[in-house]
Amino acid sequence: MVTTGRIADYDWAELPTEHAEIREVVRALENRLEGLQAVNVSWDSGHMHELAPIPNGWSLCANHLVSPPLTAEMLRDWPQSGCNAGRYDEWYFFAKAPAECSLKPFCNWGGVSLARSAELAFPGGFDLAAQLATARPDVVIGDGTALFVIGDQAACSRFAAVGKNNHEA
Repeated sequence: MVTTGRIADYDWAELPTEHAEIREVVRALENRLEGLQAVNVSWDSGHMHELAPIPNGWSLCANHLVSPPLTAEMLRDWPQSGCNAGRYDEWYFFAKAPAECSLKPFCNWGGVSLARSAELAFPGGFDLAAQLATARPDVVIGDGTALFVIGDQAACSRFAAVGKNNHEA
């Protein structure tokens, strides 16, 4: 079952994690993501550069790995942490990655749906809406309590189709 909503100026959709993997979602959104730069915000709840080999051509910005402009080949061979098939991985996609990378992951807030993300906006918590408004990513893909996409309506619809197709199979 797909849950949808809006946060800040973005649409979002989420599915139970068993319906798909991040790698499948990236492949399904290939046309939307090609040419963008990816910023890894969480890799198995940690930092990708500390837990996995750094892909060729990627750079480090603060504690986040940043890709060069994404090609179709890169998207088809998308990196994903090995623990639980990419669970607790999160990616922000930008036309041009920000010069300062100070993004926090939503996926690590266990038990919280995007529908309840505003409840985390307290001192010491996490204001996802504010982060989205400041960073202005094109698309966000993550997997925590649920697998999710934040972006435009087309990206969310394509994401929902992936989950529906996998669940029916």
